[in-house]
Amino acid sequence: MLVQYLINVKPLFVAYSPRPDEVMIVRYVQPLTDEQRALLEKTMKEDTAFRARSRAHSLLLSAGGTPIQTIAKTYQVHRVTVSAWIKKWERHGAQSLHDHPRSGRPSKLTPDEQELAKHYIKEDPRSLKQVVERLANKTEKRLSISSLKRLAKRARLRWKRVRKSLKSLRDPEAFERCKRALEALQKQEANGKIALYYFDEAGFALDPTIPYAWQEAGEVIELPTMKYGRIRGLCSNGTNMRCSAYSFHCYTNPD
Repeated sequence: MLVQYLINVKPLFVAYSPRPDEVMIVRYVQPLTDEQRALLEKTMKEDTAFRARSRAHSLLLSAGGTPIQTIAKTYQVHRVTVSAWIKKWERHGAQSLHDHPRSGRPSKLTPDEQELAKHYIKEDPRSLKQVVERLANKTEKRLSISSLKRLAKRARLRWKRVRKSLKSLRDPEAFERCKRALEALQKQEANGKIALYYFDEAGFALDPTIPYAWQEAGEVIELPTMKYGRIRGLCSNGTNMRCSAYSFHCYTNPD
């Protein structure tokens, strides 16, 4: 049977654990303000540090009524650890989400050399081996791939897929003309004068490899498309939601 105690105006719940000689204390984080909740949600989704994301998520779960024991099982930590996260949050706020710097072996690179390494990673984001060689030739210091990965993560870079795009081949003037023409057709359709159908082409490359690269959060590197063997699909869709699909191997054009 649960017995509720009030200590320092904070709700604490005491219950018996599976061990008869052990008492489990279950408590919840104090109600969050809108700003605090927004901060925790942003940290959980965007922060590069796994521990910071874990703590932010745990605090949000606690604010939603999830017991400490359940949170501890989720992240495979002791319930005392989760309780400490809550206490530190209530005392220090956002500063408690991240680990403080710890003493250890000094970095091989000076601050200026670290900035140079970040610049090299952004110039050649798909191959850290090339960055290692360039950095070694410039500074006479050779780093491991794992060290460069840690440096990239501290710079808030993420290892994710790049995107192939046709934007580099786009004619800006022709693109604006087409936009104006489409807007005129949409107005005619809205007035009931025409039935407007949209056509779109999708290509399936026989070589499906799409490379990964270190990229800024919220940004995607776009590569120009290459002419490989492809199977293409053409789909027409109108405002009546009727869709027709076709597959072919040749190219299409507006004509």
